[in-house]
Amino acid sequence: MRKAIGALAFAGALLAAVPSFASDSKPAEIANVIKADAPYGTGKMRILLMTAYDASLWTDASKWSMQVPFALNITYHFACTSSDIVDRLLDEMSHSSPNIGSATLAHYRSMIAGLFTDVKSGDHTTGLYTPDGTIRFFHDGQQTGQVRDPQFAQAFFGIWLSPQTSEPDMRQNLLHIDT
Repeated sequence: MRKAIGALAFAGALLAAVPSFASDSKPAEIANVIKADAPYGTGKMRILLMTAYDASLWTDASKWSMQVPFALNITYHFACTSSDIVDRLLDEMSHSSPNIGSATLAHYRSMIAGLFTDVKSGDHTTGLYTPDGTIRFFHDGQQTGQVRDPQFAQAFFGIWLSPQTSEPDMRQNLLHIDT
C-alpha cells in the first residue's frame, strides 16, 4: 500500500493510460558514450494497472556495474511537476539508501532542483553516468545539467538498482536478476 500511495503522489495527477512507448529505442544523447544497439534491461513502473513510466538501462558492459558508463532512460506516461519529481526522488533515495541523513537529502535537493523539468506523457529523461561519479541529466535529449558526486550517483541510481529499492521487480528486469 505504501508503494501505491507514494507512487500516486509521485505521479501527481495521472492523466490516462496511453499506449506504451518503445523503451528500447536508444536515446540520441547517449550515443557518443554507449555503443550498444539494445538496452541492457527494461522495466515498467505500474500504478493501479496503468503504466506510469518505462525504464531502460543502457551499458556496453556484459555485466552492469558502476565501474563502466551507463545510462538510465525514463519515458513518462503521465504529467508531473518538477517539484513532485524531486520530492519523489528524495523519498526513494532515503528508502534505498537508508544511511542518508536529512542534511544530505537537503543538500541533494538543492543540487537537483533545477535539473528536472515538468514532464508530460511521452517525455523522457536520461541520466548518463560516468565512473568518475558524474551524472549528466537530459530532458527530451537536451542537457539540463550535471552533478559530479559519487555518493549522490550511488544514491540516485540506487532508486532503481539498489537491493534496497522499493521496486524489486523493476530492479530485477533492469539487471536481469533471476529470483
